[in-house]
Amino acid sequence: MGKKNYPFFDLSEETGFPTGISTSKDWEPSTNIFETDKSLVVEMELAGVSIEDISITLEEGKELVVKGIKKQSWLHESGIKYYLFERKFGGFFKRIHIDIPIDTENIRSVMENGVLIIEVFKKVTEKITVKIK
Repeated sequence: MGKKNYPFFDLSEETGFPTGISTSKDWEPSTNIFETDKSLVVEMELAGVSIEDISITLEEGKELVVKGIKKQSWLHESGIKYYLFERKFGGFFKRIHIDIPIDTENIRSVMENGVLIIEVFKKVTEKITVKIK
């Protein structure tokens, strides 16, 4: 299990979901994560994945978990011989630990051209001025 540390989140790998034909391990989608003034945006390449096969959850108010399965429609066809198999199929999993205050009631997601975009809005906090006596 690997872990990468970044200033405001951690990425980690997990297995245990259905696998594809070419690997004994789940795959992790290519992901971009960036921060704006108002939100944290996660972009994942999921070309060929149906939105019905994707699950997005927020655990404990700080762990964004995206998992699902990319189905291989030709897998059970008879008479097929693969000569090259580079595309990933089967279960995928990505856990993103978010270390900034977020508005857990205000998260949006959309799938555009095979890219899943998740926008997690930051929690608006008041700035308090303390008077010195």
